[in-house]
Amino acid sequence: MTATVDDDLIRARRKLDELDRVLRSMRSRVGNTRDIRRACGDVERLRDSLALLAEHDPRTARTARTARTGPPQPRADLETIPELPYDPGLFADADDEGIGGMRPQRP
Repeated sequence: MTATVDDDLIRARRKLDELDRVLRSMRSRVGNTRDIRRACGDVERLRDSLALLAEHDPRTARTARTARTGPPQPRADLETIPELPYDPGLFADADDEGIGGMRPQRP
């Protein structure tokens, strides 16, 4: 029997749940140390990564690609920053922190 992506994701989530239980048990015995907190944070980041992988299942992407009728659209959560130079007036009253304090005010 061939494993599917969904099967792999389910297995990975179960392993993460098991690791989370072990870390909670260790936390109760050794305390809330920096290393325990870091490992727990790693488990949460892995959960987030698995969720992203589930969203980008190749089968779903292939179906969406064939249904699309035009060129790919940019993601809505990305903001394009133009290559144009900034307007110098934008920084006219800015503070040069770390470079010697405030610039003298110009008349």
